[in-house]
Amino acid sequence: MPQRWSTLEVPAAAQFERWRELICEVFLALTPESDLRDGFAGTVAQRSMAELSIARIESQRQRVQRTGRDIANSPLAGYYINLQERGSSVMTQEGRSTVLHPGDLAIVDTTQPFSFDFRDDFQQLSLYAPKALLEPVPDVTPATATRVDTSSGPGAAVRHALLSLTDSDLAEDTAARLAGHACGILAIALGVSAAPSERAVPVRQGRLHTAALADIDEHLADDDLSASSVARRLGVSVRLLYSAFAGKPHSVAAEIRRRRLDRAWRDLQDPACAQLRVIDVAVQAGFADVTSFHRIFRREYGRTPAEVRKAALGPASTPTAAPVRAPGVRTAALGAMRMPAWRSASAR
Repeated sequence: MPQRWSTLEVPAAAQFERWRELICEVFLALTPESDLRDGFAGTVAQRSMAELSIARIESQRQRVQRTGRDIANSPLAGYYINLQERGSSVMTQEGRSTVLHPGDLAIVDTTQPFSFDFRDDFQQLSLYAPKALLEPVPDVTPATATRVDTSSGPGAAVRHALLSLTDSDLAEDTAARLAGHACGILAIALGVSAAPSERAVPVRQGRLHTAALADIDEHLADDDLSASSVARRLGVSVRLLYSAFAGKPHSVAAEIRRRRLDRAWRDLQDPACAQLRVIDVAVQAGFADVTSFHRIFRREYGRTPAEVRKAALGPASTPTAAPVRAPGVRTAALGAMRMPAWRSASAR
């Protein structure tokens, strides 16, 4: 019978900390982060099948990483096969990223750093398998963070097998054999799901735009954020990245500028950032030149940064000290804030 864990078993204030402990106990050492603190819902139902296990995870928005420190603390060698059932996620590993929607499937290698970004409530099936089951050919490893088509062919067979493994009436030895067969079929799917020329493009063209926006948000404060750096992290050419933005409301550069302005707008109105000077807000949003920041900000919103802050926080909001951002520190934006309807479109 599956075992079940839930954060709802503890008081709301302790639920996220319970979630940190829970996923490390059930899976392996991981580092989750979320802006949700006063109440956090998360449940895991797991079934063990000899050396394999399958779990259904239901939770809320968060970012989950497996860092180098996590790997050192929990050196488990295997793969997690993740089937998105509800919501969406961005999976990133070894310079590749892919967006998973309901029905999509991809894998991660537990011996290498990876991350999952969940922007909303979600549900996933996650099958753990030892490396040998997905590496039948010596020195040939499957492509991680690469979407497998589950609408037909081998991918569809894997999806149906994973869903069948959640049937509590299935005997443990039968479930273990089925899981082993699913891994063998998945190894085939990972080898034939993309032509050689397509394997150089880890993120499919139709979803590259979404993955690029997620990358821009994560690296918003980086000094070198550009089309080139985004393309490099996603493992695609700059030309392909530009084509993903063709026909969209904003180019790559305009999207970066827009999201940086949104970040600055939010911080200027946030009481928690009241101690920061305008120049600090600009730098943390990714603007290296404060003069151009003032010019672009006023052109976009029709007001200066100081006027926006004063209107939101009052005349006593001017800070008297200036925190200094340590070199190399990056602040990741969790999402773009919607601006008022009167914002200008001149910077788009």
